[in-house]
Amino acid sequence: MKAGFYLCHEIVYRNALLGLPYHESLNVKLFSEKFCLFFSECFEKLFIEQTGIPPSSKVGIAPPNRFDSPPIYEFGTVSKINPVLWILPDYYDDISFCWKSKSGKIVKPTDENFDVCDLEFWLEGIKPQEYWRQVASEKKVHPFLSKNIPFELIVYRFSIDILMRITFNDLLSFTDLECNITSSIKKYNEISEKRDRHLGVVHSFNFKSKPGLVILNIDTGSAGVSIINEIIRNLKKLSGIQIVEVDI
Repeated sequence: MKAGFYLCHEIVYRNALLGLPYHESLNVKLFSEKFCLFFSECFEKLFIEQTGIPPSSKVGIAPPNRFDSPPIYEFGTVSKINPVLWILPDYYDDISFCWKSKSGKIVKPTDENFDVCDLEFWLEGIKPQEYWRQVASEKKVHPFLSKNIPFELIVYRFSIDILMRITFNDLLSFTDLECNITSSIKKYNEISEKRDRHLGVVHSFNFKSKPGLVILNIDTGSAGVSIINEIIRNLKKLSGIQIVEVDI
């Protein structure tokens, strides 16, 4: 099953942020099913967009667990759910999922009857670079052999599909960067197909972007790290790339 930050399909999972097991006699309810789905989907979308890190067996959220942590729920015009982000083996960070309604109505986590389209939502306290240092141990020796790379190359090991985070400046556009990588992958697959897939083939890939940053998520399939070598070789032809981080 695909990893997620928060599960909503059973009440015992919906109440996990309470920090205690659910029991009917307790009569406690943190999330309605509708709000749980809203929180789970929106939190995951925002977190991945802002950090490039998906949920996994090494990254998740839990109830507040430190003496100075804020309460799990803050009621108000701007309301907050305050989970702790955990990253194995021993990193914890207080973060907040915030929401407010455009109409001014205060929507509580226990509510079932609310208009999702009326809500604005965002994250507070996110520290992307710090999380990347935690989830990935930098490798001094790596399998990428291209010489004379004109940008900083940082390689991490982490148990997810291969991710590439490419930081670039105004000399380069997202379109040019996307075209370069897409062309590299397509040419690699075409050459390999002509050789009875001797080089392996890439299964799928997709891009996420924001100003100055592109995140490539790639299922390398049977191509393995060879396709990453090819991508890095072709990135050398572009001006404006500052840092390439690779999670293998």
